[in-house]
Amino acid sequence: MSRLLIVDDHPIFLEGLNQFLETNDHFVESTARTPSAALRIVEQGTIDILIIDVCMSEGGGLHVLRTMRAGGNRLPVIFLTVGLKPVETMEAVNLGVNGIVLKHSDPENLLTCIEAVTRGDTWIDPTILESALRRSLTAHTMPVLPKYNLTRRQEEIVRLVGEGLRNREIGQRCGLTEGTVKLHLHRIYSTLGIQSRAQLIMMLAAESL
Repeated sequence: MSRLLIVDDHPIFLEGLNQFLETNDHFVESTARTPSAALRIVEQGTIDILIIDVCMSEGGGLHVLRTMRAGGNRLPVIFLTVGLKPVETMEAVNLGVNGIVLKHSDPENLLTCIEAVTRGDTWIDPTILESALRRSLTAHTMPVLPKYNLTRRQEEIVRLVGEGLRNREIGQRCGLTEGTVKLHLHRIYSTLGIQSRAQLIMMLAAESL
């Protein structure tokens, strides 16, 4: 069981999150209300995952992530946020954030994120990544994951995923059935060594940095 540190500057939310996590069989080792307090606890080496709000005084989650990574600390970090600007998402991905969960999303998303991060995976809400990726793709023209030698059709589908299109929309654009698009995506996932659309979007986001 991972030892969690949760950080938020709203006491009622912090207490509610604490109770929610413990009710769902997670162990909250510590809580904090400021980034500076969070960093002091992190330095003690007593936690396994940091869950932190992005928008706080003292710079919030991004400040903490920057400070940790600059000091060589690779402790897994999960952001809780009401929203991120695309440039902030790209910076977080570049710094190696392990999870991003929207505060207004289903609470199960946080549990899913924690489980993924505990396994050593990354879980980022796909709407956050899609927004960042669309911004990046409008600013840059670049090959789609060239080192993986995807076919032209696969590259086309990957590019359309990056533009935020759903499977049905991709099928309409490419003259394919939705089932055929799904088949192409499964093959793409296998080639890239990933398992989901969100992971594909994250790879594209990282490639565009």
